[in-house]
Amino acid sequence: MAEISVIVPVYNVEDYLEKCLDSLLNQTMTDFEILCVDDGSTDHSNEILYLYRNRDPRIRILEKTNGGLSDARNYGMKAASAPVVMFVDSDDFLEPQALEKAYARMKETDADMVIFDVYQYFMKTGKKEIIANQYRGERTYSLQQNPELMTRILNCAWNKMVRLSLFTDHQIEYPKGYLYEDLGTTYKLVLKARKIAFVNEPLYDYLADRPGNITQSFDRKAYHILDMSREILDYYRAEGVFEQYREELKFLVCVNIIENLKKTRNVRDRRLVNEYIDACFAFIRTQFPDYPQCRYPIRRQKHDWIYMRPATLKLYLSVRKLLHR
Repeated sequence: MAEISVIVPVYNVEDYLEKCLDSLLNQTMTDFEILCVDDGSTDHSNEILYLYRNRDPRIRILEKTNGGLSDARNYGMKAASAPVVMFVDSDDFLEPQALEKAYARMKETDADMVIFDVYQYFMKTGKKEIIANQYRGERTYSLQQNPELMTRILNCAWNKMVRLSLFTDHQIEYPKGYLYEDLGTTYKLVLKARKIAFVNEPLYDYLADRPGNITQSFDRKAYHILDMSREILDYYRAEGVFEQYREELKFLVCVNIIENLKKTRNVRDRRLVNEYIDACFAFIRTQFPDYPQCRYPIRRQKHDWIYMRPATLKLYLSVRKLLHR
């Protein structure tokens, strides 16, 4: 049995898939399987997968009708043969020692989750930035002892190596049919993890601004940020720990919503935008009536004050529209 199941959801990524798969086949560690979940691709992605499978038997191809990223990840987990899983988006790639270093840290610390630094790569400028974690790799952490973990780690699934039992023992899956599914999942895992370890080195290369990247778009699915915020808040309530982590949850939800509100700058449909702004702040005030008061500074960047109140944001967007006519 393989030590790690690497799950790669694949959907219409023919221009990026080979680089992703090459980075997996060139890992310094060899004892792992690659589960490529073809989520109903209509381009040449499927053909590329079969070419690579013929090159390396560690690649398994799982084909299914299109159900979205969450559905593909869940599908891959059900087929995983290893006790440890890692998710790699098919337009990203790994550093050569990624699996070896993350798995070594997991074994030496007996951690349920290992989080590592990432490179964020921008196609337009060619710049590569490191997103580093704030925790030392010499020890382990838990949310119970370090509640601020919730405010400092990335939502994403792809900079983490996780014991599969953390999902299965607690019936945790990625919510199907939603964007921002990582927000609705990662912090369930963090709550349940006995030990969380870190690797203070970038092991993953995230392509931040590729054309068609769903995190860069804005439409009615923008409301999914509210659905996934509700998902995580309801989970903590059901677990009886909402009040224990109230300030951390407030920070997490508000910062994610504010970051999403920044996408409204380039949206022409003002009615759509104004309805969305109202919905976001209605949600925040319903969940956290004392907003914007918080133990952790919700205003993190210089111009965040613009997006923290609906009237200010609507005025800013109106002026911006006039200036860009």
